[in-house]
Amino acid sequence: MVFYTGPHDAVVERAVEKHEALTGRAPAHVASAPGTWVLIGENVDHFGGVTILGLAGNRAAVAVSPREDDVIAIHADGPYAEPIDATGSLASLADGTIEHPLATRYVGLIQGLIQRQIISRDTAGLDVTITSDFPLGAGLGALYAADAALALALAAENPEVDEPPMRARIAEICSQAVAAHSTLALLRARHTVALRGTPDQVNVVDYADGSVTAAPHPAKLGVRIFSVATELGQPHGEQAERIAEWRGFIDEAVSNFGVSSLRELPDNVDRVVGWVEARRDTGDASAPDPATARQWVQFCETETLRSLATAKALRSRRSNELLTLLNSRSEAHDIETPDALVAQVLEGGAVAARPAAAGTSQAVIAFVPIQDADAFVERFAEEFELVEITPGEPARVER
Repeated sequence: MVFYTGPHDAVVERAVEKHEALTGRAPAHVASAPGTWVLIGENVDHFGGVTILGLAGNRAAVAVSPREDDVIAIHADGPYAEPIDATGSLASLADGTIEHPLATRYVGLIQGLIQRQIISRDTAGLDVTITSDFPLGAGLGALYAADAALALALAAENPEVDEPPMRARIAEICSQAVAAHSTLALLRARHTVALRGTPDQVNVVDYADGSVTAAPHPAKLGVRIFSVATELGQPHGEQAERIAEWRGFIDEAVSNFGVSSLRELPDNVDRVVGWVEARRDTGDASAPDPATARQWVQFCETETLRSLATAKALRSRRSNELLTLLNSRSEAHDIETPDALVAQVLEGGAVAARPAAAGTSQAVIAFVPIQDADAFVERFAEEFELVEITPGEPARVER
């Protein structure tokens, strides 16, 4: 096990060099995007809640160039994983014959950019080279960073590519593509913050109105921030089906009550449970158990309130309140979380620790006082994989 500090060469230059080596020509465009880390609220987007994320200093870069045929050839490499070479096409996406899930994800994103008129409808064949300077499995959104960088590289010639409305559209397209073409659970706030986030602060994404606002970075409270994981190199997708069921139920409830989100619904917990009980009384076998429905909605309601309180504590610089909120247990839910690792990290010197993204990562985010950080690294690097999370910058077109 090691303390991962990232490669010494720039990720953008590596993407260009790899692209030239693979294709024999310089890329038409290159873009890069940051990793993202979750402070709190990763499972309340469907509820209309609040998610708080930061930008990480680690980045992914994507180089693209057109081909003369209709093949979309993808090469991807990063730490702790074997390089991936996969191909697909817009036609093979339609008939479901793309073999590699990564190719399905990115060909689906390209199709979404075409359909939403971000890139030309004449787009057919492409060479796509993806490099990353941080690993999968650290809870830092490596795949999301690649999504954002690919979309920006393809949209590089759009004169509005750096304007907030265009960035919001691109983030929405990225999330829609992942929802439609990936088997992994979606955390759409990662796309939003990677493309629209504020550097050196954390970003508060409020799904009630789609706003993204800034709050002071926790590092200003005298801590260093780390991702701690038992292993790296693979995304965590074991609970994707459970999360999809949960979110699907939230969507059904939203449709039934005619609101844009359950957060808008007064007395939402009791009203949703009453609706579920009525469905079961009429013989609807698809209705969940009322106790489970109560648990799901209550979790979203409570977690949203915790996110709002966390944002308030950050903005008022109340460090003790912030640490208490981060360390407090979430409302009951049925998602597996790395609770044992959280406890071990707290015992080992962190003043706060929580799952990096409950349900989609088995890593833990640890907040360690600056004066204790070196000893923490030395202790935990013996058994675990550590990645230090430094402040980053939003996605950008590089060339």
